[in-house]
Amino acid sequence: MGNATFGQNEPPPDATNIVALSEGAGHSLALRSDGRVIGWGNNLDGESTIPSPVTNAVKIAAGSHHS
Repeated sequence: MGNATFGQNEPPPDATNIVALSEGAGHSLALRSDGRVIGWGNNLDGESTIPSPVTNAVKIAAGSHHS
């Protein structure tokens, strides 16, 4: 699910087996090989909060204030 922490620049510990990354203006997304999406960084507009449960994603995209 990701940690959605404001200002955190480091990926969370569960950011393993990454097959794709996408960066927004102050947040990042990672797609794991199991289809799970992880978000971290700025979350002022909810851009780092991943709806639960996302377990079968195949692509990700991050913009300035959205994911």
